[in-house]
Amino acid sequence: MTALGQPPSKSRGKIGYVPQHARYDKDFPISVRDIVLMGRLSHRGQTPSYSGEDREVATQALKAVDMLDYGQRQINDLSGGQRQRVFIARALAVKPQILLLDEPTAGIDMKVQTNLYDLLADLNRDMTIIIVTHDIGVVSSRVRRVACLNHRLIIHDEKQLTKEDIEETYQCPVELIAHGLPHRVFEEHE
Repeated sequence: MTALGQPPSKSRGKIGYVPQHARYDKDFPISVRDIVLMGRLSHRGQTPSYSGEDREVATQALKAVDMLDYGQRQINDLSGGQRQRVFIARALAVKPQILLLDEPTAGIDMKVQTNLYDLLADLNRDMTIIIVTHDIGVVSSRVRRVACLNHRLIIHDEKQLTKEDIEETYQCPVELIAHGLPHRVFEEHE
């Protein structure tokens, strides 16, 4: 297996990852800036402190996610959407070619979800973004390609998934709701 043409052990410094639920000690007093600087650990080498370049990369990552003004705040003082932006900034501090996000909108309200997907669309201009999600509604308006995985991988080059595509992949009946314009579609229920 390879990633970016190299074994995963050599390419991991080119991949930023945001887990579905980042675990941290809610009582540990760590600032937003320090969380983002953690993304630079692999670049630091054996030096005991972060370099000026590391600090500048962290600043740029915080700017990219519109969280620069929150740098000195404690991570636990932020809302769920703000924390998610900070964890994305930490992944951006790696300076990745690929950004991998696992359920990035879990536990985030709809307005924040929209803002987050707008941010990802902007970031997608400079890097590949892979989103793992069960939210098929995102697929209808936010992605270029879809890959469905259930014992086998099926890649769809079209943005639009049909009911048949989903049923073939997951081997069970599904209901689809079309989000956005022109309308929502609901199948008849018994």
